[in-house]
Amino acid sequence: MATDFSHAMSRRPPTAWARITLAALACFCIPAFAASLQVAPTLVELAASERGEAVWLTNTAADTPTRAQVRLFRWTQKNGEDILEPTSDLAISPPLTELAGGAQQLVRVIRTGPPPTGAEASYRIIVDEVPRAESSDQTGLNFLLRYSIPVFVLPVTEAPIGYDLAPRLESTGEQVMLVVTNRGLQHAQIADLSYVDRSGARHELMSGLVGYVLPGQTMRWSLPSAGRDYSGGSFKARINGEAVEQTLKLHPASG
Repeated sequence: MATDFSHAMSRRPPTAWARITLAALACFCIPAFAASLQVAPTLVELAASERGEAVWLTNTAADTPTRAQVRLFRWTQKNGEDILEPTSDLAISPPLTELAGGAQQLVRVIRTGPPPTGAEASYRIIVDEVPRAESSDQTGLNFLLRYSIPVFVLPVTEAPIGYDLAPRLESTGEQVMLVVTNRGLQHAQIADLSYVDRSGARHELMSGLVGYVLPGQTMRWSLPSAGRDYSGGSFKARINGEAVEQTLKLHPASG
């Protein structure tokens, strides 16, 4: 099972290398001995003045050890796709660990070079629960966990940075797409997308995480189109976990 969370980070512990798309890491579910690994925090942010941050791995199984592999990728977006590539901007220590039952392991995320300038830099930590040798003897179906954790390194700047979204609709035949360009210097995490039509009726379109738009990039998502007219209404969403939803003011449609 893949897990991609984006909550506030905590500074305390909780009680081959080819270019690949993030979608290739989105679904991970194979027979295994146990699925007991937990990771916190589920979003990491480094200020320009910080050299590193902590991620905690926890084995929730009381009596069974588990192993974990931790990797770090540079995260960019191109042509509407998430791209993960090897990077030396950040380092992970340790990259492989074994946790006894009920144990925790501190993993450090360390910035190895200067902070970015201009826009924030984006990365992903991929944490995999590694199969144990005993799993081949098991007949039951269990699952390994894979966590994909966003990491954002803030740039050197005296002024606050933010996102600047320019959404629009594109249509090709019967297919309607919500296309969002981020003209700001900070990522925008879009969640709980809904549509309010001209009569004021609300239509829930995508619950939970819709996706991220990194600075200077454009992403697109398919909308339910059967019998749906999106003219004259407005889209609502929560951005970066903010409690109050925002209206996505559409730019002129194309297509």
